[in-house]
Amino acid sequence: MKVEMCSRCFKRIHYLVLLFLFSAFLPTISKAQANQVIVWDGEQAAKGSGWSNPSNTCTIKSQTVEAHSYPTAVEFKFKGDGKSGWLGCGWDWVAFKVGEYGTDISAMKNFSFWLKVKGTAAELSFNLLCNGEPALDQPQHHTEKVIVSKYRPSWKDGEWHQIIVPLKDLKQPAGFDPIHVAEMQFFNTGNGDGSFFIDDLAFDDGSVQKQ
Repeated sequence: MKVEMCSRCFKRIHYLVLLFLFSAFLPTISKAQANQVIVWDGEQAAKGSGWSNPSNTCTIKSQTVEAHSYPTAVEFKFKGDGKSGWLGCGWDWVAFKVGEYGTDISAMKNFSFWLKVKGTAAELSFNLLCNGEPALDQPQHHTEKVIVSKYRPSWKDGEWHQIIVPLKDLKQPAGFDPIHVAEMQFFNTGNGDGSFFIDDLAFDDGSVQKQ
């Protein structure tokens, strides 16, 4: 009887210890997941559509030749002198659905993405757009643009670089909706004949470690 009781007690204690460890670890997992919102990576977050300008010399699409997190990244292919027409594009992670679609960034501190360039490029600038009705792409939907070289001067070396930009630098105009952010627009600001590859677009609350 004494042996049986000891065995039962041991099993009960073992169960309680495991339950305590699991309960203590579970909030840590949830917190880590809540620190960052990945809006497009081509795999887990794969919904998206793009536009490019001018459409006869520029294209944007997802592809599997180059990627930071394999197998997929977005490629913006551009060619032009920057005088006959600006070279730009947009990638919309709600696929241009109009209305209350997008990502709530009101509690976030940074926007980040991975970038690789091939060919000849000028400066790369970008901004964010929120969704809106009755139409997309109105003046109040655009944040101010920033220049990538301010945050990663070596971005043109042909390697993958993580670009991390504080959201306070992407200034929001009156009427901007930070609860439904849906698009990144980026631009080659001069002559160019090459490609920008972007991957792993995300927002974070400032606690995510830089890579």
